[in-house]
Amino acid sequence: RASRETGIPNVTVWRVLRKRLHLKAYKLSIVQYLTGADKVVRKEFCMQMFHRIQNNEKFLHSVIFSDESTFHVSGKVNTHNCRIWGSENPRVSLEHVRDSPKVNVFCALSKERVYGPFFFMETTITGSVYLDMLQEFLIPQLDEDDQEGRIHFQQDGAPPHYLGEVREYLNTRFPGRWIGRAAPIAWPPSSPDLTPLDFFLWGFIKD
Repeated sequence: RASRETGIPNVTVWRVLRKRLHLKAYKLSIVQYLTGADKVVRKEFCMQMFHRIQNNEKFLHSVIFSDESTFHVSGKVNTHNCRIWGSENPRVSLEHVRDSPKVNVFCALSKERVYGPFFFMETTITGSVYLDMLQEFLIPQLDEDDQEGRIHFQQDGAPPHYLGEVREYLNTRFPGRWIGRAAPIAWPPSSPDLTPLDFFLWGFIKD
């Protein structure tokens, strides 16, 4: 923009910004839109977590964060990080398949270990499908690791998680110790940045 408005070549503008003004280029971050109500709920949740950690500095060690993500079978290439060095341009290209097959993946994460990945056979995750995964895959592993009943299970507010049978099951398995929508510990909506799977793991794997 500066080059266009001043008529100065891009290269010159970049040189001035970097060498004379000692500025650096930063990428724009795309974040979740939050309403005023969202911000209030997020603040309340964070303050609640803060007080829990004050009372027990190892509280977060007991939290199992969980989430699902969709992966395209054809994969994704980050062209910004993919460079081929040589004396000539090899003109390498990669074919992209439109509407390629995809798979839904579940994973849970604690301080100590990763639970998963679990690959759903179904193309759509319903509440019943999600509940089956909890009962057959995740909970048996958590039971082995949590003999004293200290684990706090977290899930976001996705529709499959809100199914009555799912919430009843979690109330039975984690009485007063699960985090989510309509849970004993309410999970704030529009908050992917508060779970390590969303703000780190999925992006790291897909990049």
